[in-house]
Amino acid sequence: MASNSKKSKRRYSGPRPVDGNLARKPNVRELERQLDRSGRMDFDQLYEPQQVNAIEQNARRRQQKRSAMRPALRVSPMVLLGFLCAAFLMVVLLLCYVRMNTISRNVVSMKNEIEQLKIEQVSLLTQYEQTFDLSAVKEAALAAGMNLPSDSQIYYINLPGENQATVHRAEKNPVKDFLLELEEKARAVLE
Repeated sequence: MASNSKKSKRRYSGPRPVDGNLARKPNVRELERQLDRSGRMDFDQLYEPQQVNAIEQNARRRQQKRSAMRPALRVSPMVLLGFLCAAFLMVVLLLCYVRMNTISRNVVSMKNEIEQLKIEQVSLLTQYEQTFDLSAVKEAALAAGMNLPSDSQIYYINLPGENQATVHRAEKNPVKDFLLELEEKARAVLE
């Protein structure tokens, strides 16, 4: 059997034409497709790859590296000015928020202080009314031997001239006032 398979391989495996009816029947659809494509060629068939030598490969690599590196860009002065303005405005906004926060804290503390002072005022008024009760004062004065003055004991004195008052003010020092104001602003910024 082994010899039969070798003979059959020899008979049909070579490039010799086959005698008889052993050829395939043509596929009509496949033939139509081939005819339709006969005017067109694939991309790979149109362009055959060229042999590239080492010099051309190095030149292409250098060109790709150059195109990959971007040249240094110059910063426009207007863009720089815009960024500086934006940064300045952000800092000013931050300082305004800090100042607003300190003012709101001061307002809250002052409201608390006002509430405490109102409570203290009520308690002091009640103590005042208790200590200066007119009937208690009159009784204490009579017990001490004090009497109300009579009309004959009251004397009125008229002085010639008008009433005058003198107000003394401290001298203003503009340099000292400026330094104090500058110190207050510096403390506000540091807070």
